[in-house]
Amino acid sequence: MMITIIEKEILLANDISDKLRKSGYKTEVFNCINKAAKFSIGDVCILSTVFSMSSTKAFIQKFKQKSILLLVSHKSNETLTEPIKLGAKDYIMKPVSMDILVKKIEHYQEFEKLKFKNALYGEYHEYVLKDIALEEYIDKISFPMIIITNNIAYIDQLVLAYGKRKDMNIMFISLNSKNWRDKIHHAEKHQPLYLSGLESLNVKERNSLFTKLEGRKFIVSSFTSVNKPYETIEVVVQSTSLYKNEILPISGYALMVIKSLQYKMSDIAISEKLGYTRKKVASLRKKYELFKDDRLRA
Repeated sequence: MMITIIEKEILLANDISDKLRKSGYKTEVFNCINKAAKFSIGDVCILSTVFSMSSTKAFIQKFKQKSILLLVSHKSNETLTEPIKLGAKDYIMKPVSMDILVKKIEHYQEFEKLKFKNALYGEYHEYVLKDIALEEYIDKISFPMIIITNNIAYIDQLVLAYGKRKDMNIMFISLNSKNWRDKIHHAEKHQPLYLSGLESLNVKERNSLFTKLEGRKFIVSSFTSVNKPYETIEVVVQSTSLYKNEILPISGYALMVIKSLQYKMSDIAISEKLGYTRKKVASLRKKYELFKDDRLRA
């Protein structure tokens, strides 16, 4: 990372530069703000407020997409309030504490990385969603909710689109991960959660999950039915694949087949179609509570 230091007191500027270099940063020093405006290439600018207000204003407006830290000897409307309004990110007082300065540089470096990632993911999300029909279900979403579906990938995109529409940051938790309990525990109580992969949990783990979710705003997606006292909707995607090259997990495919054919075929016939033993199909039914209702048999 390149740090641009713009300060009339060249000894002070060089001192800051030397200490930043020892901390692993590259630096460039200017004692003229106009030259800095023409030739600086830094990612973060440390800008002294000793320059004229017109020059300072022009510099900030030109480079406001960068992290600009003001170097001030006293706080006033001209040295602090106005530059912050124009787009400067923060300030540091003279004499300079290098520990504080480095921490602020690290903070804004991380901020810029997150801002870039957010923009990148936002663009990718828009690209992914542009050809996917979501309107049929997006207005049906609420919290708390369970969504039963034959296509988890579709629900993933549906929930992301809902969060964007409502300007809501929804935390994604994969129930296939070993630390899903910790993620729920450490999430803020008011944080909306989206939990995907319920079918990977056994009955005991499911009960533990819903105990942890009591009083929270959440959406859970599952291939299989869920007998819990929450609003539940079923979303059936006509194509079994949301994307051309999408491959369903084997367990998800097996559950989808069992659920869709259980009232048309015997478990023996289903097991033959899947290449499973009859015992394997029975164990899947037990694990995921996928029990038949004889009243619905075709």
